[in-house]
Order: sequence, then C-alpha cells, then structure tokens
Amino acid sequence: MNNRTKRVTAFLAAAAMITATGFAPENGAPAIFDNASVVSYAASVGKVQGLSTRTPDISSIKLSWKSVKGADGYSVCMRKNGKYPEIADVKETSYTVTGLPAATRENFKVRAYKIIGGRKVYGAYSDNRNTATNPRQVTGLKAETINGGVKLSWKKVGCTNYRVFMYKSGVWEQIAQTTDPNCTVTNLDEGTYRFKVRACKVDDRPLNHYGKHSEEISADTYFVGTPTGLTSKTTGISSIKLSWNPVEGADGYYVGMRKNGQYPQIADITGTTYSVTGLPAATRENFKVKAYKIIDGQKVYGDFSENWNTATNPRQVTGLKAVSTTSSTIKLSWNKVGCTSYRIFQMKNGVWKQIGTSSVNSYTVKDLKAQTQYQFRVRACKTDDKKTANNHYGAYSDAVTVKTDKHTIENKNGVTYVDGILIANKTYGLPSSYNPGGLTAETSSAFSKMQKAAWQDGISLWVCSGFRSYSYQNTLYNNYAARDGRQAADTYSARAGYSEHQTGLAIDVNNASSSFAGTKEAKWLEKNCAKYGFIIRYPQNKQDITGYKYEPWHVRYVGVPLAQEITDSGLCLEEYLNITSKYSSF
Repeated sequence: MNNRTKRVTAFLAAAAMITATGFAPENGAPAIFDNASVVSYAASVGKVQGLSTRTPDISSIKLSWKSVKGADGYSVCMRKNGKYPEIADVKETSYTVTGLPAATRENFKVRAYKIIGGRKVYGAYSDNRNTATNPRQVTGLKAETINGGVKLSWKKVGCTNYRVFMYKSGVWEQIAQTTDPNCTVTNLDEGTYRFKVRACKVDDRPLNHYGKHSEEISADTYFVGTPTGLTSKTTGISSIKLSWNPVEGADGYYVGMRKNGQYPQIADITGTTYSVTGLPAATRENFKVKAYKIIDGQKVYGDFSENWNTATNPRQVTGLKAVSTTSSTIKLSWNKVGCTSYRIFQMKNGVWKQIGTSSVNSYTVKDLKAQTQYQFRVRACKTDDKKTANNHYGAYSDAVTVKTDKHTIENKNGVTYVDGILIANKTYGLPSSYNPGGLTAETSSAFSKMQKAAWQDGISLWVCSGFRSYSYQNTLYNNYAARDGRQAADTYSARAGYSEHQTGLAIDVNNASSSFAGTKEAKWLEKNCAKYGFIIRYPQNKQDITGYKYEPWHVRYVGVPLAQEITDSGLCLEEYLNITSKYSSF
C-alpha cells in the first residue's frame, strides 16, 4: 500500500469515526476543520465504562462512571420516546438527576467528548443503565383485630409491591409481600404486635428500590373459638330450632342462614339456641353460627361452624280417598303438598304399618283379598340434603276405610269369565267345541295398529302364531310331551283346551323361542304393547303363578284400559284377578 492510499484510507476511517463517535462544532467556531486532527483526536476519545446509579430519594438518581482519558467533558442522556436526548453536559464523572416522579423507571447513557478546533468530538455511548426512583413513604397504616390475627390496610402508593414487617424478638422481620394495599396476618396468639410497611419499586434489571417505612402501628389480637355441635330440631311446618355448644369467653353469637351462596346474619344472640320462624313448609334450609368477643367496643368474630342443613315439615295430607278398586287392588289418591315423597300406611293387627312410598299423590295397594275391608292413611315426607339425609314428616292424613271388590266368576257354555275377562289357563279350560274362527276382529285390529306404530319406530312385528284350534293344540302338545316328557312340556306348552291361543285373543310375535328375549323387538313390545290393549301374558319371574316360563313373545289382548292398569301394577293376569293356574291332575 503506497502513502497516498494510506492517507485516503486514514481519512475514510476518520470520517467513519466521526459518524460513529460524533462530532459537533462549538458555536461560532470556524467551519473548516483539519481532517488529520479529526482522525487523531476522534480515535483517542474512549467509550465510557462503569456507568452505575444510586437512588438517594423519591425524585433523584445519582449517576457515576469511570473517567475517560483525555476527555474534556461528558454528555449525560436519558431515554425518551426510544431515543437518548442530552440532559446534562458535565466535566465531572458523576451527575444527579433531580425532579423525577417517585417510583418510576428511567434509563441512561453517557458518552465522553474532546474539543478539537473548537468542536466536540464524541466517543461511543456507554452501555445503557436502567434504574428507578424510590416509592413514596406508605401512610395511613391501620390495623383491624380479627380472630387470631390482624388485618392491615394502608393508602395506595405507586410501586411494584409492598413489604410487610412485624417486630419479632427485637428485630423487624419481613412477614409478607403483597401487590394490594392490605394484608391479613393470621395464626397469632393473643397478645400485642407491632407492624410497619414500606413500598418497593422493581426496575428492569431487576433491582429493588424501597420507600421509607411507614410509621409503626400496634394491634392486640384475640382468639375466639369455633362453635361445635350445631344441630337442629324441626318444630313445625314453619320453624326450626338450632342449638350448639358454648364457646369459652364468647360474648355472643352470629346466626347465619344461607342465601345465594352466602350466610347473611338472621340473629345476634347471647345464648346457644335460636328458633328460626316464618319459614315456608317443606323447604330445605342451611345454617352456620360463629361466636364473637367484644374488644374495645368492637366485635371480633371467630370462624363459622360447619354448616348444618335441615328442612321444615311438610303440611298435612288432605283429601285421601280410594279412586278405584278391584278384588285385589285399591288405588288411593290425595291432594298434593310440597314434599320429597309420601309414606303410605295400612292398619294391620291394630298397628299402623308403612306399606309403601310414592313420589306422586297416588298409590295402588296390591295383593289384597277380595271383599275385605282395609284402612289407610298417608303423610308427606321432606328429606334434607345428602349430608345428613334426615326425614321431616307432616301430620298424618285422616284415615280412610275401603273394601275390595268381589270377583265375579262366571261360566258361560263351558267358558270361564273372571270380572268379564275370558280366562284360559291351567285352572280354567275351554271346551273342545270353542272356536272363534281365528283371531277376533278386535284383536286383529289392535295388532295392526301396534304393528304400524312399531314400523314408524323402525321395528318390524308380525304374527308368528295366532289362533290354534283344540285339535291342533292337542297334536302340538302331544309332540312336545313325547319329545321332552309331560312335566317339561307343561312349562312351555298348554294342554288341549287350556291354551290361550284357542281364545283367538293371544298372539306369538315374531319368534316363539328364547332367542327373542332381549331383542330390540322384544323391548319395544314390552314397553308399548299396553298402549294397544295387549299384556305380556307370561312375564319374567312369574312362572310359579302363571304356570309357564317367561315368554316375551306371547301377548294377550284385554283392551287398552285394563292392559295399562295391569302393566302399571306389575302383576300378571292371575295376580290381578286373584286366581290360580294349576292343573287339577298330572
């Protein structure tokens, strides 16, 4: 590289340095500047190092840095809108920025300069330094005594958080940090305690900057026990009596009743019992109790007891009566009252015994004897919630006396009718001459309606076996008896003259075998057949009564009202009519 090239390169480097480090003429200085001097001096202005800060109070920050060799002064800059405008031109290596807001973050840079030919040539900026002013002193510190503790509060000041201090064993110890201008100190023994608070501002590094401690405050703490043994007695349809164990040293008790998830006070008493009155009948209510002591004229409350739920009693049931009777059933009804359920009682051997419950205002008493007088009464029950599951009862209704009907058993031309219902079972047979010529018109029509309804539900039903003559049944039964023996055959097939199929009122649907059980067709049939006048003639678990095993495919037409009543009763036809189904001989 020749000398000319070296000079050009040096000039370009100097120009670059002026751009990088800065050059500014003094006011009134000549416009012409020696480039060689720029190169020489700019290169000698070093970068400021060791910029640090100290925050002496709430409105000032003192900056300090290491001196730069040969520097004529320093430009102190503070960030504003993303830039660093100059706030001071100083000769020393420290500067105090004043007039700042309390508890605010600030950011600074410093650069050195030399004066060359009346102009300032700047070195590089120092690394930026962020810091913050101190928060103001916390004022307005107050203390409220609570059970086994103190609730502190103070006036809000600008800061990042607050530090709470308590005097312990001769030393102020920080016990809490909070962003809110309040703090609750708990688990304190009875005694006198001292507290103070100061605010803290955290800068970006992060470092903490603290305000002065507040004035200290003293507070006395007391312990108020929690009531135990809260219980209740329901004294009527509109009142509940509460009671609990006394709390030592308590001056009184706060009684709360739940409303919208809270326990607003309903009574302030000195005793340990309280009767809540004016409540609606049969309503669940929930209570809590807490004790208090009076300290310097103020009530200091303990913790709430565990909640206690209960209910008022229901009203007395009225209007009890029998709305229908048969030879073996009595259907009772009564006026509705607010309650969880009703309890039905029957007089037996001079004693009232509960025989059932109902969630509605009616109940059917079953398995009664024909032409027999019975006496009943009912009362309402209200159950409180699952925690205690106690029952609360209303007064008994007036008793009602009802007599069951007499069965009318008629035999017309060898055919038996019980209460007008044609019967063919193992007890009551049909003459060989009885032949309606097929399914009765009423039975066929009802099945057709049921079949269409099932089809709309996606269920296909058809007649697998309908009417069977005496002779056909005779052949069928004898074949079964020859194959399985008469004892086995009698469990699933009727002897000639004892088959419901001979009546023209019975139908085997789809598939007369055990594989039909549990199918979607069988389930639909069991659920819906009563709507069209059919019953499942041989229900599950009724073999000892009907004489036949469970046949979910076998339905019998009895008409819609009777089919619905029999189905709702849960009885088979023999139970409903109080008749037997047993062959007189093997």
